[in-house]
Amino acid sequence: MTGGGIGTALVVGWRTQWRLLLGWTVVPATVMVATAAGVAGLYDTPAKIRTYAAAVGGGGALLAINGRVEGVASLGGVIENELGFLAAFMMPLVGIALVARSTRREEENGRMETVLAGRVGRYAPALAALILAGAAILATTAAFTAGLAAVGVPLAEAGLYAASLGALALAFAALTALLAQLARHTRGVYAAGLLVLVVAYVLRGVGDASHTWITWLSPLGWAEKAAPFAAARWWTLLVPALVATLLCSTAVLLAARRDLGAALRDGSRGPGRAAAYLRTATGLAAWMQRSMLLGWLAGSVLMAATMGLLARQLLEAVAGNTAVPAAMGFSGARPVDGVLAVTQLYLAVIATGYTVSAVGALRQEEVAGRLEPRLAGTLPRRAWLTCNAIVTLGGLVVLVVVGSLVLALTTGWSLGNHPDVAGVLAAGFAYVPAELAVAALALAVFSLRPRAYPLAWAAYAGTAFIALLGTGLHLPGWVVDLAPTSHVGHPPLSDPSVGPLVVLTLCAAMLWLAAEQGLRRRAVPQG
Repeated sequence: MTGGGIGTALVVGWRTQWRLLLGWTVVPATVMVATAAGVAGLYDTPAKIRTYAAAVGGGGALLAINGRVEGVASLGGVIENELGFLAAFMMPLVGIALVARSTRREEENGRMETVLAGRVGRYAPALAALILAGAAILATTAAFTAGLAAVGVPLAEAGLYAASLGALALAFAALTALLAQLARHTRGVYAAGLLVLVVAYVLRGVGDASHTWITWLSPLGWAEKAAPFAAARWWTLLVPALVATLLCSTAVLLAARRDLGAALRDGSRGPGRAAAYLRTATGLAAWMQRSMLLGWLAGSVLMAATMGLLARQLLEAVAGNTAVPAAMGFSGARPVDGVLAVTQLYLAVIATGYTVSAVGALRQEEVAGRLEPRLAGTLPRRAWLTCNAIVTLGGLVVLVVVGSLVLALTTGWSLGNHPDVAGVLAAGFAYVPAELAVAALALAVFSLRPRAYPLAWAAYAGTAFIALLGTGLHLPGWVVDLAPTSHVGHPPLSDPSVGPLVVLTLCAAMLWLAAEQGLRRRAVPQG
């Protein structure tokens, strides 16, 4: 390992990625602090906390979803349980996004070659990306600690809980740095990182539900075993710290030795001539989105299968404690439909995330310089945009259909009755207007103000937060109404109203027209 320039790499990394760093610091911290404040406002007496603990403390199904929270009969334990599912995915995504964008993405775009042309060692950009990501994670941890302490959680417990989540994010940041050396493209880094996250979630769920050592095989399990509101095992932070150190060291060493633009796993060479479908705008768009679609589809199938297979246990928990439906955000009058309604809402959040990421891929094509040559030929801008929108819509339909089918079949198998495939499919498609509204908003931002595309992700984050936690936190009505999913209702627990669905569809159509006009008039590339 020769060369230096780590200071230069840090300055370049900050100047090119400061928006990303601030966004992935402020948004997670805000979401977690807001959730903690909302929970503290709801469970403001020991009696309420004991009632909550009795509702969620006994079911293996709930353990598989949110994790095993030691000390749930405390304010901090309630907050940890409410954040369980969200934090399990949000904090690893912080680490994945920060490092993937600062390493392999910069290399793909050609900017890293310019940096390395000076007196900067090959290892410096990777090391700088890890340092900046670590600083952002540390800032998020500190903000969450302060937020927890402000709502009444003891400082030592707040610090350990925030540190366990920060260590989780750091472990995935280190993993992503290694994946950036192994995979040739950014989408491969994201796909591999998300696959590891899904496997980690499954292992943690299996270990918690079965009360076995399998939990220790998952980074999510390491964070959980810290038990900040019970045993307070500070030593468990050494596990992710040691793993992160090993992964970081390996990634930096590999970055110093491999060729720029190459990867340790380049894969086999493709055919000398593209297939016929790849020579069409629609076929190429479908090929480009295939990995992304498969990643979101895997998450959708996992969620649907988990909730479906645990349906019987969830219903037993509902029958044993009437407070469970309220804790999960549905009415106990029709518990089966309640479980299906909650799951369909989760699936809608996943499907919406796919649409935003699909539109974001168009922005990546523009930044990488691949869009301008395509539009310089005979392909009109409107046709290009329409083809990509059609492919995104097709991917959305695939997510809805496959997720709903898996949910219906696994729920029927768990309960031992005939699955209501038609009803579950109808509930899934009821969310399509809301999903299209968010997708059209993302498309309008891309076409009108492409540099502001992080705002589309902010809109998605807000929608997901309200959808997942709005009911449980009893957010004000005007806040809940900001999320398009809130206007769908709770199918199949209740039939959706036609009026709001029509309004959402019209909003999506208007945003689509704005996107068409914006792309037609603006310069390409821009930003």
